Amino acid sequence: MRHSIGDVSRLLGMTTSALHYYEKEGVIDTPKVESGRRYYEEADVYRLVSAKKYRAMGVTLKEIAEQFGPYGMGAEQVLTRMEEKREEAMRLAEQYTKLAGDIDRLIRAGREGVRATGKVDFFHAEDMLMLCTESGSIVPEDKEQQCVAQRLLEAMPAVGIGVYREAGKDAGHLGYIIPAARAMDFGIEADGRLIRRVQGGLALRTVVRCGAELYAQPSCIFAALDAYAREHRFTPKGSYGVTLFVDCAEGELVYYFAACIVIE
Repeated sequence: MRHSIGDVSRLLGMTTSALHYYEKEGVIDTPKVESGRRYYEEADVYRLVSAKKYRAMGVTLKEIAEQFGPYGMGAEQVLTRMEEKREEAMRLAEQYTKLAGDIDRLIRAGREGVRATGKVDFFHAEDMLMLCTESGSIVPEDKEQQCVAQRLLEAMPAVGIGVYREAGKDAGHLGYIIPAARAMDFGIEADGRLIRRVQGGLALRTVVRCGAELYAQPSCIFAALDAYAREHRFTPKGSYGVTLFVDCAEGELVYYFAACIVIE
């Protein structure tokens, strides 16, 4: 049977330029012409369907052209490539499973945060890793810190913008924060210099709303918890906060932060 280029293009969802590429690389024959109309034969479409199968596995156009071209790949080579693509798909599946977990964590924390805004409760804070820049900004001035920050940002959405404050200190610092358990999946470790480990444990927690004052005074997110700790005579061991989301519905940026103070 004979098939028009338009029909083949629509069936396979391929652009005419992709079809021309396969022609050029010898994957399929150059279309025949009859009565001024170009067409493909059944064997050409068979190869194009096979090419689409391999594209769905993540094989590149160039690799497909090499596979189907003159003196291309034999059966064992094709099977080996399919095994490689299977392993790659399994790695991606694991990656997306963890991505879904990160998104789920953000959703749960966000919904709980909306309901808990302004309330103080107790919870077990997990260990976190945090990059706090020397400048106190989320844009490091030091090139080494820029490289570390870039590496952390590649771990989004597991990484978020956070605030860290050492025990006994008033000033808080903006930076990038990630759960220590999740950081292991990205090969991110505390080095005691640039990336600090923030110890978790029994903690006071609240969710606060703040605006642009966050940039000048990051520790403002701990104000309510500080007052609560003083009133009930808790001894702070350290404080950190994590951005939940930004609300823009009222014409200005409102930041929701989950803030906690780890206590003895």
